[in-house]
Amino acid sequence: MHAPLHPATRATTDSRSRGDTDETAEDAAVSARVIAVVIDLLILAVIDAIVIYFTMQISGITLDEINVLPKAPLLAFLFLQNGGYLVAFTAGGQTLGKMAAGIRVVPADADATLDVGRAFLRTLIWLVLAVPAGLGFLTAFLNRDRRGLHDRFAGTRVVR
Repeated sequence: MHAPLHPATRATTDSRSRGDTDETAEDAAVSARVIAVVIDLLILAVIDAIVIYFTMQISGITLDEINVLPKAPLLAFLFLQNGGYLVAFTAGGQTLGKMAAGIRVVPADADATLDVGRAFLRTLIWLVLAVPAGLGFLTAFLNRDRRGLHDRFAGTRVVR
């Protein structure tokens, strides 16, 4: 058992310094990664629905009148909320879906750290790859190390 770390220390300390050996950790199965994504998307969909519901309630708008909501501000808010969730949790190594699936994101290079910049890049590339019906994720199936293009660009890998 490791001694508790102060949150600021934990945020800047990578898993290797806590005694984990990411170099020898088993790469996560694609199925575990898919399960994690489904869980994360369900969580985000529920949160988005709640935000839209309360926005409609505060505005006094019924479901039939939803088209009167200004689209740009609402979409910008939802994009920031969902992107913030993915970046913040990935910077910590695990989204809630990854926690449930028992997997985590780690730096591919033993000397690197998983910081917010790397998490942002990984999330941004993930979103771009998801747009064409998820076809950008095929590389995770084709490579022995199961790293998708988003992991390769960000210098990360997903392990059990």
